[in-house]
Amino acid sequence: MPMTRIARTVAVSAFAFAASLLVAAGSARASGTAYAFTVNQPTSSLTYSFNSSAPFTGTMLGENDPLKIATERTRTKRLANIFSQCGTLTATQNDVVNISGTIAATGSTGTPVIRPGGTFKLGIDTGAHTSVLQDFNVNLVASSPLNATANLNNFTYQSFCAINPGCTAPFLIPISLPLGTISVTSLVAAQTPDTPERGTLTASGVNTWNFSVPCTLTVTPIISFSGSVIPADPQTIASTFAGSITTSGTTATMTGSTTLNYNPPATTTPTPQAPTPFTIPSTSTLCPNVNLILTLTITSSTVTSNNTANLAASGTKIACRCDTNGNGVVEAQDIFDFLNLWFSGNPLADFNGGGLSVQDIFDYLVCWFTQPIGC
Repeated sequence: MPMTRIARTVAVSAFAFAASLLVAAGSARASGTAYAFTVNQPTSSLTYSFNSSAPFTGTMLGENDPLKIATERTRTKRLANIFSQCGTLTATQNDVVNISGTIAATGSTGTPVIRPGGTFKLGIDTGAHTSVLQDFNVNLVASSPLNATANLNNFTYQSFCAINPGCTAPFLIPISLPLGTISVTSLVAAQTPDTPERGTLTASGVNTWNFSVPCTLTVTPIISFSGSVIPADPQTIASTFAGSITTSGTTATMTGSTTLNYNPPATTTPTPQAPTPFTIPSTSTLCPNVNLILTLTITSSTVTSNNTANLAASGTKIACRCDTNGNGVVEAQDIFDFLNLWFSGNPLADFNGGGLSVQDIFDYLVCWFTQPIGC
């Protein structure tokens, strides 16, 4: 494509700059081989333990849903003290009752097996005995949520009574109630994009190597209860991704694992929750089978989750963008070949995808000298 005089002058200057750097670059450098992997969910798994504690304040009242039949509608009446009697509720009375307590949840590896899913890039240099990990982005609970049994602990409430069914509940001491299930619907572990991290590589068989890459992953959970999100902040965790890779031409298979212990500081921002239907269990001594609406504000939350992702993945070879002539090594000739493409206006020299410009030369040189994964 035609170039302005200024663009050509800058390009020539870039060419001269590149030529001067080649003196320092020395001989050709053997390129490593990198593969873009996709996690195979059916043969991957997660082992975990999960604990969460979320103190709350809020209210409850009878679930007086007009769409329910009369015998299922619950209405509540707030009592003045523990000695008060329920008496008669007015035709529309349904008092709000103040409550407080802590939602606590625990869970560990069980059935069904939770299977991670995601992608990452893994490079190996068999000559230098090094490995490199880049763009790791794996949802540890891709196949199904991580579920934990939840309880209302230290549950306190104003004295109240209810009808449909009828009961009287004077406040005496805090109690515990089974609450249901808290779910971790997403648990993503990710590297900073385009930031490779390097480790070791050792031969272990024919076309097979063991790798170990210390890495920094940011773990971001999404935790929900009855459709409302319980706050949990991302946490950056130092880990190691280690395993075995077997190559075959332009493809590879890999098995590996990484352990991520998520334990951030408590979240202390009050978080209102959506009104949630709740039926007191039939086995409870507190008004069994009473249907309520809970409206809570989580005042803080503490979440810990210890996870080991056991991953199996298949990958395809990544071409090195800096290896212009495709001969498998990053060498001085690649720069000259790229510049020849650029000066001839060849679209292959549009290195950054923004149309041919002088910036393509500088972006190419950054690639050549830094040699990202695959180079």
